[in-house]
Amino acid sequence: MNAAPEIKVQGVSKSFGGAKVLDDVSLNFLPGRVNFIIGRSGEGKSVLMKIMTGLYAPDAGSVFYGDLDLTRAAERQINKLRLRMGVLFQDGALFDSMTVGQNVVFPLWVHRRGKKAEAEARARALLSELGLSDFFDLTVAALSTGERKRVALARALMVDPQVVFFDEPTTGLDPLLSTQVDELIIHAQKKTGATVIVVSHDMAATLSLADSIFLLHNGKIILSGAPSEFKASRNPEVVRFLSGGDSLKDAEG
Repeated sequence: MNAAPEIKVQGVSKSFGGAKVLDDVSLNFLPGRVNFIIGRSGEGKSVLMKIMTGLYAPDAGSVFYGDLDLTRAAERQINKLRLRMGVLFQDGALFDSMTVGQNVVFPLWVHRRGKKAEAEARARALLSELGLSDFFDLTVAALSTGERKRVALARALMVDPQVVFFDEPTTGLDPLLSTQVDELIIHAQKKTGATVIVVSHDMAATLSLADSIFLLHNGKIILSGAPSEFKASRNPEVVRFLSGGDSLKDAEG
């Protein structure tokens, strides 16, 4: 795959119904790193991710992928960028009416890339890597929660992504499944060399997996840096996160 671009969020603001969710947010994601965006419920973590994937338009500001400003790009340029973008949504967002194999191949069908036999072979190989070698013809309804996450990751990796987004990947999971999802995040980065961006409330995973952490509070980034910088911080909001305060208990936002 081509080298992942540097991603720059510059002065992004977004309001809903007069309530400002993001307020002049700026942050950089260096290529090939694992990044976590953390914050309390309603702080705009998922909104920021949706702006970065082009699902929402900001009220102000820009999102650059290399030299391309996603917020001002033509539809053709946005679609081309999305060919190198993988997204694992919080609930997996699998299609229940399709088999596992059809779900995984779906991104290539949408963009009409490659031959059917080649796409199916790639899907089978990805499922095998993720411990799902016999799952291609199963229905989605037959999957456990952890299996759904792995199928969703296989689908995200089908496009050979330069950037992979994870939206609250461990929400509602027990500790064993959470550990398995953590392993999937590392698998995604090592396999693709992609920039990984995780929206999360899970501080344990954040501190153990992240190269860089960004803390959203009151619509602004109040601290960014390596896990060591967060551990050394005396900012009250950071201290509350590290101590497992109530800011972590609600995963929405």
